[in-house]
Amino acid sequence: MTRRRPPGLSSRVRPARGQRHPWIAPNGFEVDLPLIVDLVETDASTGAKLWAVEATVDLVDGSPALLAVSLRSTRPMDPARLQRNFRWATPLDIVTITVPELLAAGLDPYQFSYPPSGFPEAASVERAAPTRLTDEFLTEIAARYVLIGRGYAKKIAAQRHVSPRTVVSWIEKARERGILSGTTSGSVGGTVRSGRRPRTRKRP
Repeated sequence: MTRRRPPGLSSRVRPARGQRHPWIAPNGFEVDLPLIVDLVETDASTGAKLWAVEATVDLVDGSPALLAVSLRSTRPMDPARLQRNFRWATPLDIVTITVPELLAAGLDPYQFSYPPSGFPEAASVERAAPTRLTDEFLTEIAARYVLIGRGYAKKIAAQRHVSPRTVVSWIEKARERGILSGTTSGSVGGTVRSGRRPRTRKRP
């Protein structure tokens, strides 16, 4: 089902036509390429599209690459505004950073509204979806935390493209939900609650 566009600028991702090319992201999750990343402006009163940019990202020599960009408008284009609102590297940031993070968090990347600006910093679940942390995602983070021990925040932050403080907040949230057992103040450790398992949608 096609979702109605919100007024103003919005950005979404959808599968492109053609042969599927799976890419394994650094966090181990599989991203099915090619994908189309769009940036659309809609009229607040009519809902009509005023202009739209669509960028196609596919796998080339084992890495995601920008292969096509199209621009359509119903009115004369303002080059200064386009340059301000569209950054050429943003589609790659979304495909290589945000989409894998959404998969790791248990979120559907095709049902997600991406931030239309602020990249590359915005290309992270830390900024894009800070409140939608599933138990499954927190279980995976808690398992990594127990495995790594001291220094976990920096290591997980580097893997997830977030700040160490965000990783610490995830661990705190896991303890609040009972996913990770408690420990004494200032110490590192705990046990992941029995019956919970990290995500397994990863390439063997």
